[in-house]
Amino acid sequence: MADEPIDELVEVPVETVPLVVWAARLSFYFLLQGGGLLLAYAYYGFGTDPNSFPLGFRLDPLHAGVHFVWGLVGVLIGFYFPRFATAYILAFAAFYTVVAVLGTFTPYHLGMQLGTRVNEFHWALVGPAWAIGLYGLWRERQEG
Repeated sequence: MADEPIDELVEVPVETVPLVVWAARLSFYFLLQGGGLLLAYAYYGFGTDPNSFPLGFRLDPLHAGVHFVWGLVGVLIGFYFPRFATAYILAFAAFYTVVAVLGTFTPYHLGMQLGTRVNEFHWALVGPAWAIGLYGLWRERQEG
């Protein structure tokens, strides 16, 4: 029986991972960045000048904590609770839109130091985040 040829190929359904879930999983970057910076601040002291860190890691401790929390929540949602990915991405987009707008007018807001490069990074995030979040919302409405 094991030596008989298979006449038909059996199709196994492949589930694709939605774009919003991949976007939530990409927040792993924020988890690593924020966690690494918080560890560095714990070692060097929380009064350390953020500009003493390499480019891409020049966040004050509060801002590093915010990135860590967004990253942690995003990783949990992206890998364990993907049904909440669209809501997470839309909340992420809304939050970072507010931070980017506030950072445009003042370098210090909500207790965080929002320098020019950090603010440019936030502006670079919000467009794709809104696009992915709204696309995910549209897909959910089409399927449901």
